[in-house]
Amino acid sequence: MKEMAASLLLSLMLAILLVCPTNARLSMKVTEDVLKEICSPHEDPPFCLQALKSDPRTPFVDLVGLTNISIHLADVAINTTLAMIGPLVNETADPKLKVQYDLCYQLYESNVGEIESAKYGWKAGDYEDVSVLASGCLTDCDDCNDAISITPSSPLSQKNKEVSHYCETMLLVSNRLSGDS
Repeated sequence: MKEMAASLLLSLMLAILLVCPTNARLSMKVTEDVLKEICSPHEDPPFCLQALKSDPRTPFVDLVGLTNISIHLADVAINTTLAMIGPLVNETADPKLKVQYDLCYQLYESNVGEIESAKYGWKAGDYEDVSVLASGCLTDCDDCNDAISITPSSPLSQKNKEVSHYCETMLLVSNRLSGDS
């Protein structure tokens, strides 16, 4: 009888693992090799790797946790840059530049909304939505870059590029989690 119960328990566990291989894969801690795989298609792979490793939680998390870290990194960068753009809009005397900065300000307000939605998507386990929102952040950064690219030395250029890199990192991590990589 004990052998039959043990066999039944083993069969049940095996069935659960076969039915839920994704959950088993997601709950594994992220290794250095996985980080390198995630970051390899990034426009700046060392940036991606350094950004993810900058969080002390990274060695202890699975892909779900790594996605949360990538959302947090993008969130901080977006809000910091938005805070920088506000004074640029108000203090610039050049009317063309003012229009460009104002457009970027609006795009970054959109980014804040996308990041907030990504947080909700992550909490709900909707990782594909997180990917879509990360892609939206990248688009907003590209649009801001297009707006300011006619200004040769805008202080916003480098910050916008950095935010774009954080959004791309978030996209790559969330794609890996949702199985799109």
